[in-house]
Amino acid sequence: MSADAQATTPGALDGTTRGLGLMLIGMAAFATWDQWAIWSTKDDYGFGYLVPAFSAYVLWDRWDELRALLTGERSHVSAPASRFALLGAQTLAFLAVACFGLGAAARAIFGTGVGPTLAIAFGFTGAALSFGYLSARGPQDTSATAATRWRAVGLLVFPAGVWLISGPFLYLVDNQIKGALLTNVTEIVSGLLRANGHEIRVSGNTIVFPNGDAVGVAEACSGIRSLSACVFAGAFLGSVFLEGGFPGALLRRVSLIALAGFTAILLNIGRNAFLTFHALEHGSKSLDRDLAGIEHGQPGFSSLGSVHDLAGNLAMVAALLLLVAFVPLLNRLGRAQTPPSEA
Repeated sequence: MSADAQATTPGALDGTTRGLGLMLIGMAAFATWDQWAIWSTKDDYGFGYLVPAFSAYVLWDRWDELRALLTGERSHVSAPASRFALLGAQTLAFLAVACFGLGAAARAIFGTGVGPTLAIAFGFTGAALSFGYLSARGPQDTSATAATRWRAVGLLVFPAGVWLISGPFLYLVDNQIKGALLTNVTEIVSGLLRANGHEIRVSGNTIVFPNGDAVGVAEACSGIRSLSACVFAGAFLGSVFLEGGFPGALLRRVSLIALAGFTAILLNIGRNAFLTFHALEHGSKSLDRDLAGIEHGQPGFSSLGSVHDLAGNLAMVAALLLLVAFVPLLNRLGRAQTPPSEA
């Protein structure tokens, strides 16, 4: 620690911590610039524009507690952090900064791509978490306890980790499961049709009706858009509204993210089933008209949009409402009920 850092008044961030904070702000700005190429070209990742704002909001919401941990005003009782843990955090910090630097150089030289985006996002996340662990202080500039350091890390998990959803999710999850989701949606919807006595034929991801009309389960219908958006929404709602200490809060947040993914997939299947049955009854071209059958651009066309767009929007709204409803349910999970006399 520098001389001016040692001389800081109680409650003030030392020079090293301020410097690391400014470094993280610069890294976040560069990560935003890098991932902007994904947000602006991939319709499934339009939620990415919210990531910087939501990350900043959560950090602002937690700043008082985080600042108290970084200045020694607040401390959690436990054994001191081991030398091995501190060495591991220092190593992670060095590797994360190096990873970010290599990714930034590759991004500047070669342009956007899977390698630079993964390196930048993981480097930024690793740097933020390791900086938080190392920067925590104990009372009167003593060494922080292990619990204090981990609490600081916990407060930074969402502001730092959310960047792994808005960019790397495309390469790590999207490209890996989109084809499987598309195939499964087609099989489930065609199975529902057969269960209702309809003679259909499946050709790839196209369902052919008995009258020769057909409807294709397009790539946009795989559900990856609702999946990525719901995972982001679940992570944000969990970080802000789910309560409890470790490990209860962590388990609740992981559960909410899992529920978000399951809800997105389930509602997407329902949406595609509705569209297929609608096309079977009214013809495949009816999906591009509104519910009254009016073509787009004609007088009286519904402000709700086409049947296809309306079904997608309703599914997304339903998913978000369900996620909000899950929050109080998860907050009650595992907690003892207050006896009526005490209430």
